Amino acid sequence: MDEKHQQPESEAFRPSDFMRARRPYLFSDTQVIGEPLLDRSFLEYYLETLTNRSQEKDFEHFCRRLAEKEICPNLLPQTGPTGGGDSKVDSETYPVSDAVSIRWYEGIGREAASERWAFAISAKQQ
Repeated sequence: MDEKHQQPESEAFRPSDFMRARRPYLFSDTQVIGEPLLDRSFLEYYLETLTNRSQEKDFEHFCRRLAEKEICPNLLPQTGPTGGGDSKVDSETYPVSDAVSIRWYEGIGREAASERWAFAISAKQQ
């Protein structure tokens, strides 16, 4: 090969750069800066009017899924009738073996697997 046709090492084609430009979400070190899609005041209004639209169950499901991701994935949903002040938990943990909890990649696995935790979820601000 002629030396004049070779590209310098710094300008050589790299497949990783090509793929990073096409699909940056597949690379963990890519920084994606995004703007929030919802206005803060709109979200506050939406959360304040949940009970007016009878969406308490949807809100409870959302909160339980969020808690499964951030706190502990071994949550049981509430069964039976719902209502404020019913003296029941909205979600609680169930015991899990150490072999299972050691493989959890989210939440606080070890403590949540061996202890019983209870969660109360309310759509009211008070």
